[in-house]
Amino acid sequence: MTSPAQENARMLASILQIGEDHAAEHLNRTILVTAAKDTASTRWAAEIIALLERTVRITIDTDVVTRPHLELIVGGVKHRSHCRRLYAEIDAARATIGFEATVRGRGEAPALFAATAACTVAAATLSALIDDPALPTVKFPLTLDFAHLGIPATALEREINFTGSVLIGAGAVAHGFLRALRNVHARGILPIVDPKAVGEGVLNRCLYLTPDDVGLNKAEVLAARAQPDFPQLQITSAVETFTSFTKRNGPTATAIVTVDSRRARRSIQSELPGRVLDASTTDVRGVVVHSNLQPNPHACLSCIYRHVADEHAREQSIADGLGIPLETVKSGFISKDVAVMIARRHSQINPEAITGMAFDSLFRQLCAEQALATPEGRQVLAPFAFVSSLAGNLLVIELLRCAAGLSNTNYWSVDPWGAPKRQTRILRRRVPECEFCSRPEVDEVAKELWGAGDRWW
Repeated sequence: MTSPAQENARMLASILQIGEDHAAEHLNRTILVTAAKDTASTRWAAEIIALLERTVRITIDTDVVTRPHLELIVGGVKHRSHCRRLYAEIDAARATIGFEATVRGRGEAPALFAATAACTVAAATLSALIDDPALPTVKFPLTLDFAHLGIPATALEREINFTGSVLIGAGAVAHGFLRALRNVHARGILPIVDPKAVGEGVLNRCLYLTPDDVGLNKAEVLAARAQPDFPQLQITSAVETFTSFTKRNGPTATAIVTVDSRRARRSIQSELPGRVLDASTTDVRGVVVHSNLQPNPHACLSCIYRHVADEHAREQSIADGLGIPLETVKSGFISKDVAVMIARRHSQINPEAITGMAFDSLFRQLCAEQALATPEGRQVLAPFAFVSSLAGNLLVIELLRCAAGLSNTNYWSVDPWGAPKRQTRILRRRVPECEFCSRPEVDEVAKELWGAGDRWW
């Protein structure tokens, strides 16, 4: 099994092009967090700590660590150490982090904006702690202007009824989505659909999970862990694929997509949900948010995640490494018979332990254990917690924009090591050769199912 610390070390080693042991030493450094006593500062500091403590060592107690490597000062408060210092401030209009103290502006940031800004601060803090030019660039002082998020105050107060919606995937982005959704007036019923079980390695970025959850069904655990945060929203679970869920329940009005596979995204779009809200990460380098509403004259999920050469190369690498046919990998999940086949090639594997697991997940685990040596290994590396959480926060923001009728774009690319900018929102057009929306019958069926594209909320 791959531990959370190993997952983090593998990612950092890949970025810095160093050994995993050396990367682990970088992540074994300690950050002292010093927060002002006002409510806004203490709450924001707690959000930042929740993200950073899954990656590096965090303390708020100078008696425990007398010589931290970095001090993060949240709000207008005096420093408590003599090490390098970062200062983070937040008000109603913006959040800023830099090496010099700034004066806080007026007002208190909405909770959703503060949670989003916590991801930005976590990225900047990790950059300052590691202090290596090979990391993605952070330009200090870094300011997140909340106007760039594209949500007026009235949209934040809107009540959202999730009945008819489905959260697809129960991984790190789904955890980030639900944690961000705590700051929204949510009601109704929201099923979580995921056929997989919790692996040890995901604990570095799935913030609702604890070590006791390893081996349990991801959808069931996430629903149970998140439910106390939502007094008016009933969260249910379905341990199955979205395709089988749709066969049982019929077309989905709103598909909230957080899966980590291009092929799975195309499969979800082929079920023709009335609306798609999707967020994805590219290891630690990027976050992409996409939305569409049927009938849809613009790019669909299959246009955004069309089949590419690298995808085929990764699937072929997985097939070669596991010793199974390429067509078997394309099925997505390991059956009982395939598990036995893989165990014949890899004697250390218990077939029962991998039955039902995604091929990508097993491939990632074997790469981490160095049981497989492959140039495709980097393509399945897991991101840090703040990257997945940022994707989840931006997905909630896109949901609110759609609910308020403000979304005139369908694609938003965001640098996790910078601040989200409105200029990177664009309207993507259809791909003429798209395997889904290029079919002439799609628009007719969409009109029959979903009418003129009325809003669901």
